[in-house]
Amino acid sequence: MFIETQRLILRPLKQNDVGFLSGMMKNPDVYRYILKQEPWSDGKINSLLQKQEELFARQGYCLFGVEMKGGGALAGYCGVQPLEDFTESLIGQVGISWVFQKDYWGAGFATESASAFLDYAYLKTELQGIKALIHPANRGSMRVASKLGFEFDDLVFRNGRLRIMYSLLKEKYSNESFVLRGNCVGCLQPGLV
Repeated sequence: MFIETQRLILRPLKQNDVGFLSGMMKNPDVYRYILKQEPWSDGKINSLLQKQEELFARQGYCLFGVEMKGGGALAGYCGVQPLEDFTESLIGQVGISWVFQKDYWGAGFATESASAFLDYAYLKTELQGIKALIHPANRGSMRVASKLGFEFDDLVFRNGRLRIMYSLLKEKYSNESFVLRGNCVGCLQPGLV
């Protein structure tokens, strides 16, 4: 299955995305806002990809690769996954992530992909609430979360690293923002998995 917007195609990450992720997650401009703020090893990337395939098969959600329409090149990823690995207080919660190659920053791709993914998550899965954990210096992601309707929830720490936690409950989410304005032109099409 895949999700389509005006400019993007979102589809579950797959094992053959390892090369793309390896390049993106070794860029210090990209990983500086990720939890450990260090480049990802190939082992970590392979483990992540396997986990995403299993998560999608089990729950119907995971991190999705974000492709540019017309060329098929991956620009980044967006989606949700369980937050158990972050801190015990978040067991049973899921968090949304959007991570893009630097060349794609500032063009609205994070907002567009995350909005389309939220439509999918709240319309086609059993999720009732989604968290966003954002590095305090990542002003761009804070703006994206605000545009999507996320609200400040709490401050959380892991291994001495602070994250600002935002929440968006299904009951407060309005999918009218993108779907009804025509930005999600072919959401939830079967096909790529």
